Amino acid sequence: MSHKLSRSQRCNLEAFFMLTQDELRKAMFKYLKTKYKKVHYTEDYVMAIGDIPIALVAHLDTVFKNPPKNIYYDQEKNVMISDTGLGADDRAGVYAITQILKSGFRPTVIFTTDEEMGGIGATMLTKDFPTAPTDLKYIIELDRNGSCDCVFYSCDNPQFEEYVETFGFITEFGSFSDISVICPEWKVAGVNLSIGYKNEHSTSETLHIGHMIATINKVKEMLAVADDAIAYEYIEGFSYRRWFQRYKQENWYGYGSYANTYDPMDDYDPSYGFTPQEWEMLNRP
Repeated sequence: MSHKLSRSQRCNLEAFFMLTQDELRKAMFKYLKTKYKKVHYTEDYVMAIGDIPIALVAHLDTVFKNPPKNIYYDQEKNVMISDTGLGADDRAGVYAITQILKSGFRPTVIFTTDEEMGGIGATMLTKDFPTAPTDLKYIIELDRNGSCDCVFYSCDNPQFEEYVETFGFITEFGSFSDISVICPEWKVAGVNLSIGYKNEHSTSETLHIGHMIATINKVKEMLAVADDAIAYEYIEGFSYRRWFQRYKQENWYGYGSYANTYDPMDDYDPSYGFTPQEWEMLNRP
């Protein structure tokens, strides 16, 4: 499958960048009404209730005050950029969800406002819906930079993490997205997946089309086997154990003579959930 867009698809994507948040919110409501029977529409979010037990989430705002006027496409590198800030964080996620719907999938869809201001739309959603409005096995947000990251924030469910990684993603760590608000309230595990942008929150932000399309295809694979997936619970906490298992080599092995003198017990804290023996084993170079 090609990882490039046709000219008409590229023009359609550019149109997503050139709308204000309010214009895009209204446009997405109209679009979802053509695909779903039940669509909730407020000033803070748009939500369509689907028949696949997975929710897809993206936010409608960007950090830029105004939409870009000029968008440039490097055909050779398959990359988009704007000299005034592209806004692929998170217009790429919104666009990706529409492409998934065009393939015939009908997951629950949530578009939020003002994620960049602290998740205002997601907060209002959980006030209106303190529990998930339909049965969900897990939630996917499409709002992560890079090409193959999966981020779980404070959801410490190793089984879910391992499941997501089977689709070709690699666990990384992040600070905040809408699922940081939604998942704890709904008690449903969630993951944020790379959608292809880089250098977000700057005028040098780029969108790598091939990476975006690759994630779109992976999400389609996840939706296609949704009936076979189990329901993954949101488990509050940070997985120190998995973090140290993955990063101990990068953190300590590269410090030369310091690694030979470092005593892991200097940093031991029982609140991490390790026994002293486990801590020693995980952190000794």
